[in-house]
Order: sequence, then structure tokens, then C-alpha cells
Amino acid sequence: MATGAVAPAPSSHLTKKIQKALTLRVDSQASRDALKCLSGFFDENTVHTRRNMRSTIEGQNLLLHQEFVSSFGALERQIEALDNLVCGLDRACEKATKELRSSKSETQAILEKASALRQESRIMEEKQEVLSKFLARFRLSEADTQVVRNPDQPLDATFFEAFERLEQMRSNARLMLSTCGQQTSGVDILHETSEILEASYERMFVWVQQQCRGPRAAAVTKSTATELDTPAGTVLKRVLVLLAERPVYFNHCIRDISRVRRQALVQRFSEALSHGDASCGARPIELQASEPVHYISDMLAWIHENGVSESAAIAALMGRVANTEGQGDARMSAGMDSHSTDVGIVLVSVHGILDFTLEGLVTPFSSRAKQVLEVEASIVVVYKIAQVFAFYANMLNESLHAKDSCLVGMCRDFHAKTYQAFLDMWEAQSQKLRQGVAGVYVSELAAPAFVLEAVNTLSEVLSIYDMALVPAEERESDFLPILSAAFDPLLNHCQQVAAMMDIADGQVFLLNCVAAMQSPLSKHKFTAQRSSMYAALLDDQVRALVAGQTAAALAKLGLAERIEALRQKSPNTPLSAVPELHPVSLAATLRSFYNSLFTLGGALALVLLERISDRDLRCQARSGVTRGIAAAYEELYFGIEELGVALHTPDQVRTLLES
Repeated sequence: MATGAVAPAPSSHLTKKIQKALTLRVDSQASRDALKCLSGFFDENTVHTRRNMRSTIEGQNLLLHQEFVSSFGALERQIEALDNLVCGLDRACEKATKELRSSKSETQAILEKASALRQESRIMEEKQEVLSKFLARFRLSEADTQVVRNPDQPLDATFFEAFERLEQMRSNARLMLSTCGQQTSGVDILHETSEILEASYERMFVWVQQQCRGPRAAAVTKSTATELDTPAGTVLKRVLVLLAERPVYFNHCIRDISRVRRQALVQRFSEALSHGDASCGARPIELQASEPVHYISDMLAWIHENGVSESAAIAALMGRVANTEGQGDARMSAGMDSHSTDVGIVLVSVHGILDFTLEGLVTPFSSRAKQVLEVEASIVVVYKIAQVFAFYANMLNESLHAKDSCLVGMCRDFHAKTYQAFLDMWEAQSQKLRQGVAGVYVSELAAPAFVLEAVNTLSEVLSIYDMALVPAEERESDFLPILSAAFDPLLNHCQQVAAMMDIADGQVFLLNCVAAMQSPLSKHKFTAQRSSMYAALLDDQVRALVAGQTAAALAKLGLAERIEALRQKSPNTPLSAVPELHPVSLAATLRSFYNSLFTLGGALALVLLERISDRDLRCQARSGVTRGIAAAYEELYFGIEELGVALHTPDQVRTLLES
């Protein structure tokens, strides 16, 4: 039993090993790595090596531990050496600490003195910084001094920046004088910089003089304000703005610039006259010399255009001075300092400078205009020239904003001369008419050639004046001298001619002349008064003509004496007792009247009225005569109605007459 109980033990132990071996997973990565490491311990796979596997592994394990112990032995020695080193360092530190404590007590006084020195150094640095800022604001650097004073340096942005810094320093000094009470420092600074400032102004003055003596292409001769926007032009404008603080320099420079620009302007005018302007394709103006109106108009147009450009250019050059109109208060008092020697000197007027520049055009234009006006021209051409002068006088006055400008005065003088010449030509024509009154008789009764010529001339003058720049309320009074010079002598002459004719012929002649004179006046508002005067004169003449023609027609028809007898007959006297109203003779007269009435011949033909040129006046006169005849017949008809010799009623007669 005992044997049977012990026997199963090895089998159980083996079973466990087998089960354990079976549970191992040889396909895992850890198993593969272990087997791979284990394969390095054996050279060959035998039963002996497998049985001694444990001892082999344990032997390998022992070797590894020995190597580990051997390796850490060296490390342990190094750590011990380091520990010894740290202990030595600690001892050195303790020694140094003791020495430092000893030296600190010994150098305390030195440290306190060093601290005081550092404080003084900081204060000195602050003072140095304040001094540097003070010098930066109140003292010009050596480089800037050389820039503003050295005549070999150009006037460019660097110069103006340095000059602005100089002006700012002086402004700061004046501010310090007025606010901080630092009289000595402020005065010293102003005195020190005044010499530099004056040298700068002198440099700018000399530079402008050099520009004025330079070639024609220099900035001072540029014709327009746009052309002055070049670098040299910008410098010139800026220099003049700065020189305005020194009126003596400024006035001298502006006058020199004006003189140079005047010469350049006259030269350009001469070139425009003889060569034209190639830049815009303009032909030479003197090609129009044979046409006085175009010639003078083209010259004045050129003068106006360049005058406006010159005004803008000079205003651009003078800058802010131009805005003050050059009056006594135009000095920039804000820029004047206590050392200025120009107190009381007034800056030149921009209008005066412009007028001096443009005055150069007066002589060449006047000489040519006088040559044109000396040539005999028609009255219309002379008036056109006068209107051209008046037009450009107004245009230049508006463009240059100066009533006393030399160009405006020149145009007004020429306008006055040509306008007077125009009136003198009318007067000469009137004088010629007055000398020929005695031998004038117009048989056609129409407006004669000299009347029609005067009317046509005035029509052209009216059309020209209609385009003039004259206010509407002034037109009537402004044009009245022309009407008086043109038509008053003509009307008097026509009245004198009419007085030498038969009364009826003279009336028709005067009607035709006055109607022709009124015709151009009725088209314009500013001649309404004179037109109304002529209309009233025409009405008077028509009434007189109608009365005369009515009386003549009634006399020729034999009705006048019948009506007169009827009017003078006493109420108690029978009609048959009056010889003029005897039925037989009265019937014969009425038959003759009826025949003329139906044929509109004889006395009713009214041939003289057909010689009235104006249709409306002719119809008005004929209508007046027919109404007069109809009224006379009506009076006679009702006066002799009891005789029964009148065959037609007044309405029938009136209808026949009006037809």
C-alpha cells in the first residue's frame, strides 16, 4: 500500500512539466527572442548540452553578475573621488566666506564712496541729456551751418530742412524770452543765429539773381503755373516765400523776375506774330493783317490767354504774398524778429508786378493796332474793331481782377478812339448829306439808296452790338449815341427832301424812309424807345396822307363840293334850291361815283398809295382812305335821301370799297 501510494508522485511531477511545456506558446515574440538568445550558448544540440542547460544558464548568469560588479566598481571609485572633491570645495567655500566677511568689513567705506560716485554719474548723465536736447533745440549743428552758409552747396531739400531748423531755433529762443524769463540765453541765441540767418537769406537772394541772369529756359521764364512745378520752379517758389521775411530782398527779386518774364513775354508775342505756335499748330498772327478785325482780335486773344497764364504764374511765384494783395499789412509780422532791419518796408503788390510784366505787350500791340486803324475801313469794320476792344477790356478786367491794369486801360483807350472814329464817320456821312440837300429830288418816292445803305449799315451794327457784353438795363442808353449819330441827321435830311416835294409825294417819301429806318430797330429790345418814336411819326404821316388822299379823291369824284354844300345849307332851305344839290347834277355825280366804285378806277385807284413800300402801311393808308370816302358818302346819302337819287346804301358802298 505504501509502495502503491508513493509510485504516482514522479508521474504527477512529469505531468505538470508536460502540461507546463504544452501551455508555453512558442509562437510569441518573447518565446522567439528567448530561444534566439539561448541558441547562442550552444555550439551543437546534443543530449548532453540539453541536460546541462540549467547549469550552463546559471553559469552564464554568474558571469553577467561578475561583469556588472566589475563595472560598478569603477563607478564607485569615481563617486568616491567626486565626494572628496565636493568636500574640498565646501571647505574652500567656507574659507572664501570667512575671507569675504573679513574684506566686506574692510571695504565698506569704498563701497559707500562708489555708490556716491554712481549717483553723481547718473546726475551728470541727466544733465548731459538735458544739455544735448537744449543744444538740439537752440543751436545749429556744424553740418547744418555749412549747408546754409556755404555758397558751393546747392539749394535743395537739405538746405530748406536746415533753414527750417534754424527758424525753429529762433522761434524757440523768442518763446523762451517771452515765457521763461531767460533773457541772457535767449538774446545770445538770437544774436548767434542772426548772422547765419542773414547769410542764408543772402544766399537765396544771390541764387535768384543767378536764375534771372540764366538762360531763357530757366524757371523764372516759365509761361504757366503748371510749368513752374519742376524741381527748379519748386525751389524758386519756396525761396520767394522765405525771402518775403526780408522785403528788401523779396522786392528786388520779384522786380528782377518780372523784368525777365516781361522780356520773355514780349519775345513770345513776337514769335506768335511772325512764326505762330508750333506746339498747338497756331498760324502766325500777322497772316491776318489784311483783315483788321481778325488781326486785332487774334492779337488780343493771345494777350488775354497769356495774361491769364502770367497772372497765375506770378501768383504761384509770390505764394502767400499774393493773397495779401501787396498791401502795407502784407508783411509776415509773425516771421519778423527784433533784429530785422526791414521794419516799415512794404512788400510789392502782385497787381503792380503783373501790370509791369504785361506792360511790355502794350508797345508792340499799340504800334500794330495804330497801323491797322490808319488804313481807311468801312464804318462796320471800325465798329467791329471798337466792339473787339470793348469785349477784351471786360475780359481782361475780369481775368486780371484789376480795373487799372495797363492792358485794360489800353483796350479802353483804343475802344474810345475807334468808337469816336465810328461816330465821326456817321457825322461825315451826315455832313455830306447836308451839303447835297438842294439838288435832291426822288421821283420814285421809295427810300433812296443812301437811306437803304445807312439802314443796312445800322442793321449790321445792331447785330454786332446784340452780342456785346453789356447789361440789359444799360443797352438802351449805351446804344442811343449810335442811333442819334446814324438816324437823326438822316431823318432830318429826309424831312428836308420831303419838304421840297408835293405834299402827298413828300408824305409817301417820308413814310418809306421812316419805315425803312424803323425796320431794323423793331427786332431789338434796346431800341424799343426809338422804334416807338418812329412808329408815332409814321402814324402821324399816315393820318395826314389819309386825310389828304381822302379829300383829293372826294374832290375828283365831285362829292366834296356836294357834301360841303350839304353842310352849309340852312335847315329851312330845300335841297333842290341848292345848285350843288340839284337832283339832276347830283344823280350824274353819283353815277360817275358808282362807275368808279365798280371799276375801282379813276379817283378811287389811289395810285399814290401803291408807292408806299411797306405793305402794312400801304394797307393802313388805303383802309383809312376808303373809310373816309365811305363816311363821306354815308353823310351825303342820309342828307339827300329824300331826293331818291342815291342808288346804293352806305353799307354797300363800304363793302365795295373794302373789297
